[in-house]
Amino acid sequence: MQRFYKVLDLPKPKQYSALYKAYCMQKIYLYNTEKITFITSKYGKDVTGSRMFKYTYLEPFKYWNSDVQFEEKKMISGEPGVEIKKVDGTVHFIAGRGKTADQLITEVLEKADGKKINVNIPDY
Repeated sequence: MQRFYKVLDLPKPKQYSALYKAYCMQKIYLYNTEKITFITSKYGKDVTGSRMFKYTYLEPFKYWNSDVQFEEKKMISGEPGVEIKKVDGTVHFIAGRGKTADQLITEVLEKADGKKINVNIPDY
């Protein structure tokens, strides 16, 4: 799997502080969410956005949301997207076909009661 800092055009972190800074660039908290399933498809039209979404956000999601369960499903063909299971039992599916990673994160934050927090850590 492609590492999220490569997608952000950051060099490979050589120290923990540099890795932490990369995680802080993608600081996202998910509230009232029990499980998120990333569904990607290898073949088909317009499926790249869901793969880029997984590459960009899966590691930071896991880092900042230790109480949320994460799952990855790879399909040969089918409907890519993100499935969100809330604490109250409701399930939301966000179709990923034809969408970019930025469009998907906007919808995921809306459905999962999430919040992206901007953190600026200066270089030292």
